Amino acid sequence: MKKIDNMRVHFYGVQGSGSIFPSKHERDESRKLSDLDLLKQLFTLLKGKADIRQPIGLTVEDLLGGEISTENLTKFREQFELSEQRVYGGWTSCFRVETSDGYDLVFDCGSGFRICAQDIVDKWEVHGNRTLTIFGSHAHFDHTEGFDQAAVCFDPRNKIRVIGNNQYLQALDQNLGIFSRQIDMQLNGIQTPLNYELMPAEFSSIEIRDLTENPIPSEQDPIVGEYHDIHVPITIGRTTIQPFEVFHPDPCLGYRIEHNGKVFVYCTDHELRHGDDPDHPLQIASQKAEDVLRKYSQGIDLLYRDGQFLRAEYDGQIGVSSAFGVSRKDWGHSCFEDVIDMAEACKVKTTYIGHHDPNRSWSERNWMDETLARKSKQMGRRIELAKAETVIDL
Repeated sequence: MKKIDNMRVHFYGVQGSGSIFPSKHERDESRKLSDLDLLKQLFTLLKGKADIRQPIGLTVEDLLGGEISTENLTKFREQFELSEQRVYGGWTSCFRVETSDGYDLVFDCGSGFRICAQDIVDKWEVHGNRTLTIFGSHAHFDHTEGFDQAAVCFDPRNKIRVIGNNQYLQALDQNLGIFSRQIDMQLNGIQTPLNYELMPAEFSSIEIRDLTENPIPSEQDPIVGEYHDIHVPITIGRTTIQPFEVFHPDPCLGYRIEHNGKVFVYCTDHELRHGDDPDHPLQIASQKAEDVLRKYSQGIDLLYRDGQFLRAEYDGQIGVSSAFGVSRKDWGHSCFEDVIDMAEACKVKTTYIGHHDPNRSWSERNWMDETLARKSKQMGRRIELAKAETVIDL
């Protein structure tokens, strides 16, 4: 890859709630579109070689430039440029930011972290830097499940610093003991056969909390190495990372990452609540969190935001890829339409809608992306569904 001028953002996992693998039906639908594209180009080619008055005077060997063989078929196929079908990926939340001054920052350790960690290890074998900082959003399993599968955890030369709220640190330590160096024997081996004794990397932790409302406790928490006030940006090299609280059933953080004037906001598992009573405490908390998110997103270069449901699905009028609906209010996820409204109001240059519902089919995601492509042209800014393996240079 080319030199990093500011930040390079890697999308490893954008799936919400649980890892998936595309069904046979979805794979068939994707292949069908590719096949139709190929056939269209093939018959356009044949039409160009045909004489209007006579049949095509060509043999298969003439077209292929020889007998039917893998080599000739491959060479013939290479003349057609097929449109790439959209691949959303099935790994849960994990993003990586590489900075121009050589730092690796990871946001969440869902199942996508396994691939992310291998990429980091491969990079470190060449460049030698063995320090990784992980920022956690919240404790739910789809944001932590990839941690004990990650190659970075098994090399004693590696230093891994985890920054997040107390619940996130607890979620990693409860079964692994990586911070406390202790294991609850009642839980040992239930979720994973691994623990800190089998993970020789050096682990440290920083808890993000509101030190105005929740001062540092007098009794030391065994899983916390340091405390950091949520109102104060974290500085790593030339990068500043501003944490902020979002609205979710489990305490959850978003992050504003700025480097050399370029800004990326990572906001997953946040709900803009649509309740009937504007004075309901949850409605007030949700709107307050939305206001903070919008404040940090004004005119930014890149936004990744949770948009798991269509508004009709959120309200329970229909289900996700089904006719049967149930209200999604207070599930902790925003509506597709909310993200579009925010992107327009905040003048975000590029927006990716993520945390895809595992029940949403590939065909429906593809349709939503087509809709977003038309909407983007109208708005004059880019909005699309997030896809794993996307790499963006800012």
